[in-house]
Order: sequence, then C-alpha cells, then structure tokens
Amino acid sequence: MDHSYRILSPRLLLRPLTEHDLEVIRTWPNHASTRIWFHDYQPIDIDRAVNDYERYRLNERDMMFVAVWMEQELAIGTASLSRIDLTMRTAELGKVYIGSPEAQGLSFGEEMVSALTAFGIGTLGLKQLELYVKVTNTRAIRVYMNCGYVHDRSYRHHRVKGATSSLIRMVYTVPRKRSIDASESQG
Repeated sequence: MDHSYRILSPRLLLRPLTEHDLEVIRTWPNHASTRIWFHDYQPIDIDRAVNDYERYRLNERDMMFVAVWMEQELAIGTASLSRIDLTMRTAELGKVYIGSPEAQGLSFGEEMVSALTAFGIGTLGLKQLELYVKVTNTRAIRVYMNCGYVHDRSYRHHRVKGATSSLIRMVYTVPRKRSIDASESQG
C-alpha cells in the first residue's frame, strides 16, 4: 500500500518504505545475527527487493515502515502491518526487526511494536492484531508480551528443504468496554 502515514515515538520516526530504502534494508536480513529469527528466510538480492517492493506498493492491505532513530538520523529497522482488514478490523504485525547493529540492544524493538500497535488501534481503528514468531526467539516474545500481546496458539512450520521450526501466534485484542450493570449504578 502506498501510504503517507508517519508515526512518532519518543526516539523514533516510523515512515513509509520507499524505493530508496531497498539497498539498505535488504542487507539487514542477510546478516546471520538477524536471519536466524526468520522462519522462512531466503537471501534477498536487489532484484528480489525491488520485486517485493513493487508487490507491496500494489497491495492495498499492507503498510511497510522504516524506523529512523531521530537523534542519529539513521534508518535502523523495519516494521509492517499486513493483511489489514478494515471491515473485520484486524491486521498482522510483522517484519519487526532492528537491522542496524548500532541500534541493537537499545529497546527500539519494543518502541516500534508499541508505536505500531497504537497506530493500528488509534488511527486505523483495528480491534485485533496478530503476529507469528519463532518459539526460540525469546527476546521478541518478551517484547511482544511487554506490549500487551498474549500467546494464542503454537504451530509447527514446515520449510521447503525439510527443516521445521515451531512458531507461536500472539494476539493483541483491544479490551471491551464494560457496561455498568443497572443494579450497580443504582447503588
């Protein structure tokens, strides 16, 4: 989805992905320290990055953001909302990672997840966001839990080359407003 949304958090600007970002962000998942967390990782060359970008731009149900560390004026990671369904008011949170080595370990992941979740709820009016994460990615699971996501179910994901990895689905659901019971209000 070609969008113009910008999300501000205390240290970050999440801005739309542009074609100019492709060379930098395509290299991040290719680093061994990052790619181990992808359950379906395939190396990304520039042709694949351009093709993926063009598919993304034409898909009205996806929003891809680049996280910029404002103090350093440095692109440090990505995050996305995909499979956005404004009728059902749901979406999938994904492609959340810190690719820039300088920014790893500084709690930017939690800031990104929190900001993107708040954007989905407040701006898009979503009621539920889901995500999938490798069961071995305990750091990410902790980040998601700190942002209000809960474990929903587990999956055994099969890869093309016969290797498998277990995934968990985590969900953030907007709490329902409680109505005041008539007997309580007369009290």
